[in-house]
Amino acid sequence: MPIPENIIDQIQARTDIVEVISRYIPLKKAGRNYKAPCPFHNEKTPSFVVSPDKQIYHCFGCGAGGNVFSFLMRHENIEFPEAVEMLADKAGVVLKRVSPEKKAQASFANQLYAINDSAAQFFQANLANNSAARDYLSSRGIGDETAKKFKIGYAPDSWDLLINFFKKRNIGDDLLEKAGLVISNERGGHYDRFRKRVIFPIIDLKDRILGFGGRVLDSSLPKYMNSPETYIYSKGRNLYGLNFSKEYIKKKKYALIVEGYLDFIIPFQAQTDNMVATLGTALTIDQVKLLKRFTNTVIMVYDPDEAGEAASIRNLDLFISEDVNVYIAELPAGYDPDGYIRKFGTDDFSKLIKASKNLFDYKLDKVASRFNIRTAHGKAAIAGEMLPTIARINNAVLKSNLVKRLAERLSVDEESIRTELKKVKGDYDQRHYLSSYEQAWKSSATAEKMVLAILLEGGDFVTKVKNALLLEEFKNSSIRDLAKSIFDLNSQDKEITPARIINHLGNNDEANILISEAVNLSDILTDKERVLADCIARIKKDNIKDQLERLQTAIRAAHESKDEASLKRLVSEYNGLVKSGKQ
Repeated sequence: MPIPENIIDQIQARTDIVEVISRYIPLKKAGRNYKAPCPFHNEKTPSFVVSPDKQIYHCFGCGAGGNVFSFLMRHENIEFPEAVEMLADKAGVVLKRVSPEKKAQASFANQLYAINDSAAQFFQANLANNSAARDYLSSRGIGDETAKKFKIGYAPDSWDLLINFFKKRNIGDDLLEKAGLVISNERGGHYDRFRKRVIFPIIDLKDRILGFGGRVLDSSLPKYMNSPETYIYSKGRNLYGLNFSKEYIKKKKYALIVEGYLDFIIPFQAQTDNMVATLGTALTIDQVKLLKRFTNTVIMVYDPDEAGEAASIRNLDLFISEDVNVYIAELPAGYDPDGYIRKFGTDDFSKLIKASKNLFDYKLDKVASRFNIRTAHGKAAIAGEMLPTIARINNAVLKSNLVKRLAERLSVDEESIRTELKKVKGDYDQRHYLSSYEQAWKSSATAEKMVLAILLEGGDFVTKVKNALLLEEFKNSSIRDLAKSIFDLNSQDKEITPARIINHLGNNDEANILISEAVNLSDILTDKERVLADCIARIKKDNIKDQLERLQTAIRAAHESKDEASLKRLVSEYNGLVKSGKQ
């Protein structure tokens, strides 16, 4: 059962965001607001602003924003319900008990956690009794203390030892299958999933065992076998070792990303402790967001083979879209992090990390090596590969610099690169803070942001927008969702405040940033009535233009197929739209 909205509002009404944030960072009065260096990225000039009037915060440097719940979630690395509970205690608000359905779900999850914990103990006990497995770990440089720390174990060469272990504890095969520990056979029976393998437990940030990875002791295939997706485990939403490394990552302000269990464990054992490992799959947006809770800078340390290089390039844009600074450390051919550290040591590995290339240089070097940079077609191909990456960068100064560098590398006119960049999805200046309403005329995207800024003022503005624009006329889906929330709250005669809207949407990161940006944008707008009218006109004009383009395409198709009835109808619709839009 979700926490009722009225309870969340009650907690928020009794909580002062300035008082809460000042427990973590020193705030200084700056006019009506408070300022401080941002706790979420490095900066010398304070750009983190807390508004006691609006009960929100916003960083003009990294774009972080939200309300008091958002701040606690990000700073304490907790989920929304935990943030609500923390503030409820201090606000003196009693939370209702969870529903029976939620209790059942929690109970099932806890069953799986308990089963995995028992399985880990079973594997560890078997490791202690198997000299071949211990010798293998020793040959890979893993000492007894490290094996104990990471709860490394061993699955014996048997089809049912684990099954029998749990039978003595009255745990059936069906539940073990749901935990991913056994596999069903064609005869309706089950057998152990992991056999004759070193076992690496996969542990979450709350130190709960989610699943396991198993590695063979020899060169037989498959080398690795991992737990399947279960009710509590998703390989695309977790990172191996983050529970051990999170504090080191926060302290060092960057994270190293490697590919395997041993590529994490060996460096960690050698004091390279600010790293994580992916779990046998390409990096996902959920993993990037998880890591972003601890740092905004990562260095990818992938194998130098073709697959590793391709994975590195594929993942670059994923980081950029989340405003994460990414670098690539290139290992010598034939080495992974585990083997490199064991042969050359930590100092050499640190030098290799320090020599890592930024994402732009790395990708440009790799792309340029595939095309002839001396030919026009080669230049166009390289630009075509690089421009989507540049387009995702939100900082306008950095984006402009990369445009200039790409033009210099290709020996082409800078303006031609900018022209091509505008064709890439996403507006070049979309994230600029606007100093005057006239800039809304540059695109409907900026006009929509300004409408959102005025909507957050509440009152008559909400009615005016609701009467003038349909929700589907907003092209930006996030702004559309925010407008719908504002309309809904307004229809319920509830006060429109940025902090309440954030809660209404469940503390969505993208919505938080949009709202905090819009609030700051609203503060610099004058003559909001005129701004709103102009922005609505801009949005409608662009929508009509899009509809006309679609109709033109349909008219051509009807003409080519000689569908006279459709052609007549489409032309009539087109002329009517032209007239309504005064085109």
